Amino acid sequence: MPTILYITDILSGSRVPQLEGMRAFASTIGWHVEVIEQMRIKSPLKEVVSYFQPIGCVLESSGEYFIPPEKVGRLPVVYIDPPTRPATAQPLWSVSNDDVGIAELAFSTLALTAGAQAYAFIGWTGRDGWSCARERAFCRRAEAIGRHASVFTDPWTMGNKHEFIGRVRPFLASLPKETGIFTANDDIALVVLDACEQEGLVIPGDLYLIGTDDDPRVCDFTRPTLTSVRPNFHRAGYTAAELLAKRIAHPRLKPQQLHYPPIGVTRRLSTRRTIALLPRDISQALDLIHREACSGLKPARVIASVFKCSERSAEMRFKAIIGKRISEEITDVRFERVFQLLLKPDQAIEPIANLCGWESPVYLKRKFKERTGMTMRAWRKENLKKIFAHEE
Repeated sequence: MPTILYITDILSGSRVPQLEGMRAFASTIGWHVEVIEQMRIKSPLKEVVSYFQPIGCVLESSGEYFIPPEKVGRLPVVYIDPPTRPATAQPLWSVSNDDVGIAELAFSTLALTAGAQAYAFIGWTGRDGWSCARERAFCRRAEAIGRHASVFTDPWTMGNKHEFIGRVRPFLASLPKETGIFTANDDIALVVLDACEQEGLVIPGDLYLIGTDDDPRVCDFTRPTLTSVRPNFHRAGYTAAELLAKRIAHPRLKPQQLHYPPIGVTRRLSTRRTIALLPRDISQALDLIHREACSGLKPARVIASVFKCSERSAEMRFKAIIGKRISEEITDVRFERVFQLLLKPDQAIEPIANLCGWESPVYLKRKFKERTGMTMRAWRKENLKKIFAHEE
């Protein structure tokens, strides 16, 4: 069985669904995908390549781990999200994030869902090309409706959180009330949340916040939970492997640069305008539910943690304001997570119940059928067709 290499700095975060996508394509063509994590190997890359004798490789790495084409010799290579290169450099075969599409989704969410009255962008350290592309697209959207987007331009050092907070706090304090902030990724959004708390700024309310990458392990546990644009990392891996097959089959073709569009936006509390207008106890209850619903949260704990009244009075107050019972809100949040997990092709269905706070797989399957009219397997098949269908 022919082998291709997936070479990355370390297999985590977005790299995992990229690998899933690569394996999905590889299974259609009879390839084996071997993963090489540069941070874990001690042998020179040439020795690793010589050992596996691959027919090609996909590279996903940046910074000090970026591998230029000359380092792999004549081996066919496709890059995922390569760094910006000089205009005079040799074009790369590559698959890159649709940064314009990401920025436009972020802007639409802040403008339409949050009802932001002003806009701001906070980018990545070093002003990397992908961050600048998101900044430009976001600012253009603001200009299109006659608004100016404030941009945080002070340099900051990756890994020095306290320095970043010290630099960004005056910027945040200078923004008009109800400014919608788009950060280049979720890592920056986490620091912005901490900086706002130190500055006494309320999210949502004083400001609204949206990030990018949509890792539930991060976004579901911030305070408030973080709205984020969801890139299609699975599509990135699938398309990269497909492009590699094309390059191997047609070695004389000119390098091609493709883009993979984002899936959409997962809306959480950080952009919910209505949350900012709610009574404090209700907003605190919603925040707790969105953070811990999938950890087995019960209505009684929400009531004990937030409300200073009887259980019956708390339930009546919550339903009068939100329109549903506390248990129903917990269920809705759990279903949002179920849908997210079902869109991961390699996620087994049976463990989803436990991951989302349900009593048992059988109970979840019954409730899922009642809600959607479909089995979980059928829902997954139908929706993966829509999201991961290959575009010619």
